[in-house]
Order: sequence, then structure tokens, then C-alpha cells
Amino acid sequence: MSIQIVVSRYNEDIAWTKQFPNVVIYNKGADDLSPEYMVKPLPNVGREGHTYYTHICDNYDSQDGYDYTVFLQGNPFDHSPNLITNLSKYADSMTDISIEFEFVSEHVIYCKLSGCVWDMSLPLRDIYRKIFVDQPEVVDFVFGAGAQFIVSWKQIRSRSKEFYMNIVKMLENEKDPMEGYVVERFHKLIFTSA
Repeated sequence: MSIQIVVSRYNEDIAWTKQFPNVVIYNKGADDLSPEYMVKPLPNVGREGHTYYTHICDNYDSQDGYDYTVFLQGNPFDHSPNLITNLSKYADSMTDISIEFEFVSEHVIYCKLSGCVWDMSLPLRDIYRKIFVDQPEVVDFVFGAGAQFIVSWKQIRSRSKEFYMNIVKMLENEKDPMEGYVVERFHKLIFTSA
């Protein structure tokens, strides 16, 4: 089994990534990274969700042979103070791993479509309907604060590439769209089989 780490970076110090193999940095900030990093520039739009779903769309048909992808922010430690230990756990147990989706964020929050602690004003139900067009509404769900998780490519492919392209389109027009905060709350729902 193999893992790739995808980092959505603005201007954070990403030196911590050097201890891991197979890291790609999607850079939305200053062009100041040395050639030792595998860097892909992206426009600074759509928060980290735009980065994650762009990566999925760009790699949907190949995924470069990786079985799992870990999606992280440029500074993942605010929401995942034990990130280094947790990532090592995945690397050390790759022959035994059998998860489809798991939060790497250490603060998991319970929500309802009618509202979510931290921001009750988010249009959760409206955005849910735009993403999960023909699916029945969920009542309760959870999200990992900081939008950091590991997901299998088998699970990613349980939905169509067009499904993910719809999310990218939703996020690509603004630097900090309201939809970005909602998509952050829906990652587990997005990677639950349709």
C-alpha cells in the first residue's frame, strides 16, 4: 500500500513535510519554495477544499499508483498537534490498513444540516443540495476541524469525476467563499459511498 500527502499551502513554513515521502505541495501563495519540494501552483481561491478537489480531478484517471491520499493544510498543527505521530502510524501499518476515510484532524465536531456549532449561519442545507443533488438529506454528520483527512482512492472513485468537478466549480471564483466553509464540513459525507 502506498500513501501520497497533498498539502494546501498559502505562505506557511512547510519544512515539516521533508520527513515524509510522496508529498506534493499545492502552492497558493508566494513563489518562494526551493526546488527540493514538489510544487504545483494554484490560484489562491476556494480555500483548501479547492486544492483537494482539484487534485482529485487532475488525478482521477491515474492517481499515480497511490492507494491513499492524506489531505492537509500548510500548517496542520493547529487542528492536529499530533500529526507527525499520526502520519507515522499510517506509514508503519500500510500492510494492515483497511480504512476508507478517517479524519487526521483531532477535533471532530458533531453537526446537523440545520446548523453547526462555530457558525450557525452557514447555508449547510443549500450547499448540500448543490453537491448531493439526488441524495436524501442527512440529519446528523461530523466534521474534522481543519479539513485534514486520509481517504482511499477506491473510496474516492465511488463517486464520478464530474461529482468532484462540480465542487471545484463551486469554489473557484472567490478567494474565501462561504461554500469553502461548508465543503470543509462535508468531507466525510463526500467520501461516503453514494
